[in-house]
Amino acid sequence: MLLGFNLLILCVMAVTGFVMYDDPCNVHNPWGTGIPASSDFTFDVDIPSFCANGTFTWNYPKGHALITFHNVDEKPTTLCVLQGLGIGMFTITDMTNNKQLGQSGDQYTWSCSDATTEPEIILKVDAPEIMTYMGNVEYTIS
Repeated sequence: MLLGFNLLILCVMAVTGFVMYDDPCNVHNPWGTGIPASSDFTFDVDIPSFCANGTFTWNYPKGHALITFHNVDEKPTTLCVLQGLGIGMFTITDMTNNKQLGQSGDQYTWSCSDATTEPEIILKVDAPEIMTYMGNVEYTIS
């Protein structure tokens, strides 16, 4: 009985992990070839246009990430962010509206951009000076 229960738990964990990490709206940094040597390194992350919310997870953050959200209908759109793991570690700038976001230091406070009809909303996420293990930023678009 205990063996069957343990196998069930392992299967549930495997499926849950697959579902969590297979979501195209949850994106990660591209460190497949190693951590960049320079803090001047910048990489691009493209969020699919059908995503209304998700999470950007950054393992061993170093340098800068440019995250592009697509406003294909060019209707008034607002992007909100919440610093999750590693609260306050990132400097987040809405490049479309030239506005700092997510600096409250409160893990429950969403920070929102001004509404825009631009075809792309670009967030610049700057890593902290001192390398950490991991951080993430949750987002929602409305």
